Amino acid sequence: MPEPKLCPAPKPAASAGLVRRDISIELAPAQVAAFRPTASAFPFGSRVFLTHLEGKPIALQVGAAKQLLEAGFIPVPHIGARHFATERDFRDLVLAHSRNGVREALFVGGNPLQARGPLENAAALLSHPVLADSTIRTAFIGGYPEGHPAIPANALTAALAQKIAICGERGLQPRLVSQFAFDGGAIGLWTAEIQRNYPDLAIHIGLAGVTSLAKLIKFGMLCGVGPSLAMLRRSAAGLFNILADKNPGDIIDAIEAHRPLGSFHLHFYPFGGWEKTLAWVAEHQLSTDVHPTHHIGESR
Repeated sequence: MPEPKLCPAPKPAASAGLVRRDISIELAPAQVAAFRPTASAFPFGSRVFLTHLEGKPIALQVGAAKQLLEAGFIPVPHIGARHFATERDFRDLVLAHSRNGVREALFVGGNPLQARGPLENAAALLSHPVLADSTIRTAFIGGYPEGHPAIPANALTAALAQKIAICGERGLQPRLVSQFAFDGGAIGLWTAEIQRNYPDLAIHIGLAGVTSLAKLIKFGMLCGVGPSLAMLRRSAAGLFNILADKNPGDIIDAIEAHRPLGSFHLHFYPFGGWEKTLAWVAEHQLSTDVHPTHHIGESR
């Protein structure tokens, strides 16, 4: 009697591979009080990045980070060098977060082109001795899949190498989180290049969350996302396409097709609101029969 033929299992969408991994999201400190995600889309122990906005009281960020810790999430406050008027302001912020037990932070130069005080870039923050007296042990640094509108490519490459070296010298675990872009192929090739140069470096790939094309174009222009913005504009023909919400599924599929396996995660900038983005994550996981594998308390 011939053996029965087995039907192959349906192949999940390419984007399932990245969506099933630990994801993170970015919020303004004022949004934290209302942040109540479902555990299926955003389990306890997930990372929430907190913006450092010029002109906003820093106590808001400190309080928001404490709220996230108490709610069971990992806060990752942005710390922007050029936002500090004095070195003491930076020291006070780091120690305030340390009193609450914050263990991770994102170190960046910040949005202002001119520094308000003596600290000009992320390397100056990472080199500061206050970190040795703090609870912060993981240092996120910024990455730019399409380059930076104000920094030459060779300077970006040198700065990344410098920051990773400083982390090694100071006993900090470096992780890379990228600016968002809209060309999944370009993002995938960029992550592959980073992995070739730094095979042990975890990369958190930045993506715009679910929102309208009009908003995506607006925020892309504000954030200096250049080359892939043209691709986004081409998909915006017609009033319905402009107003309809767009999800990042096609971008994730393109990333998957162009990158090697490695320590990659997704980081969402939820311009249309965190609710829409995490609802899409939950729906996407369900449709591909993929569920989060992260457990509460698991170290990352």
